Parts: sequence; structure tokens; C-alpha cells
Amino acid sequence: MRRRLTGKFWPAVRARIWKKAEEMHAKEFYHGHEENITPPTRQELREGGYFYTAKCMVLRDINRMTRGSRRQEKQDDEAYADYLRTRGV
Repeated sequence: MRRRLTGKFWPAVRARIWKKAEEMHAKEFYHGHEENITPPTRQELREGGYFYTAKCMVLRDINRMTRGSRRQEKQDDEAYADYLRTRGV
């Protein structure tokens, strides 16, 4: 029996996480800067906390799509609003 080299779920999820982390960084960075910069490295996204936050958001979105929970959605919205307040956005 041959073993599959790549999965179907996690590679797609990881791609969404990195994309979301880059979007969050760009939204926060470009808010105060007008010039075009080079995209952040993955290390910078991890050190800035963008990767972890994006990971939580993407996995919650996937969980909502597969199972759905109104109470969890409300908690997530409140947590994200708190996150934005602490970041000063």
C-alpha cells in the first residue's frame, strides 16, 4: 500500500492561515505608512503574533462552516474586537 505524500486538509488550511496573517499584517502596517514595502517574511509574521491569531481565526471559521455555532460566533466577534482594541487599530 502506497502512502500519500501530502494531505488534503492541512496544506489548504496552512495556505489560508499564511494568507490571513499577511492580510492582517498589511492592514495594520499600511494604516500608518504610505509607501510600498516588501512583503513580511514568515518569521516576522510568527514573531509579530499574526500567524497565531490567523491560525485561530481560520480554524474557527472552518469549524463554523462544518458544525456551526451561533454562541461561538458571538464570542469570536467579541474576542476579535478586544484584539483590535489592544492593537490600537
